[in-house]
Amino acid sequence: MKKYSFLIIVFSLLLSSCEGFLEVDPKNKISSENFFQTEADAEACISGIYSVLRGHYNFNVFYFGDISTEIANNGETQANLDNGVYTSADERFRSFWAQMYRVINYANGAIKNVPSINMDSDLKERYIAEAHFLRALAYFELVRAFGGVPKIIEPTIDESNNLLPRSTTEEIYTLIFEDLKYCEDILPTTYSSSDKGRPTSGAAKALMAKAYLQKGDFENTRLKTLEVIGSGTYKLCDYLGDVFNVEKENGIEHIFSIQFLGGTNESMGSSISNSFASRNVEINPNNIASGAAVATEDAFYNSIPDHFRKRLTIVSEFPSLYYPEITAVGVAGAGPCCMKYWDPLYRTRTGGDDANWMVIRYADVLLMYAEAENEINGPTVSAYEAINEIRKRARDENQNNIDDPEEIAELPDLSGLSKDEFRRAVWNERDMELCFEGHHRWDLIRTGRFVEVLNASGIASQVSETNILFPIPHLEILANPNLEQNPGYSD
Repeated sequence: MKKYSFLIIVFSLLLSSCEGFLEVDPKNKISSENFFQTEADAEACISGIYSVLRGHYNFNVFYFGDISTEIANNGETQANLDNGVYTSADERFRSFWAQMYRVINYANGAIKNVPSINMDSDLKERYIAEAHFLRALAYFELVRAFGGVPKIIEPTIDESNNLLPRSTTEEIYTLIFEDLKYCEDILPTTYSSSDKGRPTSGAAKALMAKAYLQKGDFENTRLKTLEVIGSGTYKLCDYLGDVFNVEKENGIEHIFSIQFLGGTNESMGSSISNSFASRNVEINPNNIASGAAVATEDAFYNSIPDHFRKRLTIVSEFPSLYYPEITAVGVAGAGPCCMKYWDPLYRTRTGGDDANWMVIRYADVLLMYAEAENEINGPTVSAYEAINEIRKRARDENQNNIDDPEEIAELPDLSGLSKDEFRRAVWNERDMELCFEGHHRWDLIRTGRFVEVLNASGIASQVSETNILFPIPHLEILANPNLEQNPGYSD
């Protein structure tokens, strides 16, 4: 059962006192002077961080990670990133920046103030570690999108934090690793059902591996992925469909997910199902535009060999596993539908659907390990085992865990590849296994393929090295004269 108390809290100004893990219900306003007094205050403090994260992962993450690349478009809506036109005035960049710095500010407040609260020492230690993890996550999102950003490690109580210049990319990564190393041995391995969805020690190690890989540090990527794999805490779901089943969230493969809960009286549900559904006949009985915000590019869909994983996760025609709930026909250009976030009850749920956003799952860890192992030692037996474990599940349509001849024919195991061939095979596997989970842009950038791939796709305006980083939001430049814009962009 998912049970987060997401409470919005402003540390230096006004703090809302709220109740319930997923219920936001402001009762009164209190000053920061008397807030950090009790265990309940500490819980509210940490819960406020998750509340802000939900906004980014509900709306922005696929926009930046997928729609800005050749695999996706913005469906039946309009968005600049779909055509490669980036401007500092784009409100989504401001939203991205502001949400992440709210997370950072709230985490800084927790790290500074929770230690002084008289409460259970183990719980206190865990809350502080959670704040370090969430701050690291926010800085990781920022640094790979904008490059070096202001490094803020104290709560904002005056204008000084708002006037800081940009730190270097390396300084931000150093802070990320310090935060994650702090919490990896403090956070628990697992949680009880009431706390499912909070970061674990495995999540800290996996996020560290992801940050190391983004920097091109294969040695440390290999080390951290091996720690996750060797822990025995996670494994692939036997059936691929269970990874995306809203009734089976926070399962054995889900290392860290942003929690949503549809069917409440508050707006605690997500809009992810609706964003990915190009056609829902329950909502659109006349087959009119649904306002879907993301769809598959036809060229990407056609590039994927036909196999069970493709048929399960991307719907282009009927009959399909999801008929009659979803239909992908209609408005030209909307493209096939990604079904990874489909909540079949979302139309009937008050306050949105029930789909979580998966930040890191075990399949990602296996692929990170396979890539790092190949870069260090070539395509070893263990590297093949990691990627072929994913491919075996991806073709197992009848769920019998047996390689039937027709399944092998559709998606065979990899073997006999050179180092370069294996490298590209891992990239292709990531494209297929993790598509529409917010990873693709960052994979293209870290492997040096972003400009080449997008220009070759023909779906965007001319892309250059400038576009590897997003522009610093215009309003942030106006508010902070010490911020410098990324090269190639105007303020």
